Amino acid sequence: MANSLAQRPISDARIGRWLEELAESDGNPGGGAAAALMLAAAAALMSMSGGYVSASGTAQSELTGLLARAKQLRLDALAMADRDARASAEFGVAYAQPASEQRDRRLAQACLQAAKSSAALGALAMTALNDLRWLSQQAKPQLVADVATALGMLSAVLKAASSNLRYDLSQLASGTAQVKHAGLWDTAASLDRAMKNAGQLAARIDARIKR
Repeated sequence: MANSLAQRPISDARIGRWLEELAESDGNPGGGAAAALMLAAAAALMSMSGGYVSASGTAQSELTGLLARAKQLRLDALAMADRDARASAEFGVAYAQPASEQRDRRLAQACLQAAKSSAALGALAMTALNDLRWLSQQAKPQLVADVATALGMLSAVLKAASSNLRYDLSQLASGTAQVKHAGLWDTAASLDRAMKNAGQLAARIDARIKR
């Protein structure tokens, strides 16, 4: 089925229709775009949870900054979903070409662009960790589960970005790839650390919920 959403931003699409497109064997949108949408949902939960926080003085200033960042994160994540869908589409077109040197070059370029998209998504997701840590301490007790849900989504996004990034880099298959694209490999390592930190934060939130 032709992808009717390919030229339309995800922010203009109905979620049910977008998920129908995701379910198609088309790759546009794909897993990276789905992860970006999940990040947008996590940001929305951060805004919602933060909106209930009662704060004053320094805490109020921190809360104001958090709410502004959460809103921007939601918008940036939606834009990232569209960007990743385009990268996924380009990879699909290159992959479908008959075997040739031109196909190999186009596929390598598509893998590089996909890797950059995954790295950008992961970097964007990592910016939310400190704010989620603050929310885990400041949110009202009845909203801590929502903070935990946002963190769970963020953890899934970090894993998706890491997996996609490492796969795309592996497809470059050059002996100099790790040196040539050192910045992307550094992002992959940063994602590993972020996933560990997210797991530790999740354990602390669970302890707060259970006590």
